Amino acid sequence: MKIMWGDLTEEEQTALKRINRGPYPALSKELAERLVFLGLAEKRPHGTGINRAGRELVINTLLGARPE
Repeated sequence: MKIMWGDLTEEEQTALKRINRGPYPALSKELAERLVFLGLAEKRPHGTGINRAGRELVINTLLGARPE
């Protein structure tokens, strides 16, 4: 199942953009588990981090929002 940006809640979108920039200590356990379940993040030794699918979704969304 491919997740689209519009499928995510505003809270999920914000969290994904923040973990794309690096560690996000304020990420709740529940939200981290949700992003992992959606296939957009993964558990790591030092917390939850964005994975390839999550990074591609964020980057494609940000690039799509740029004016031409």
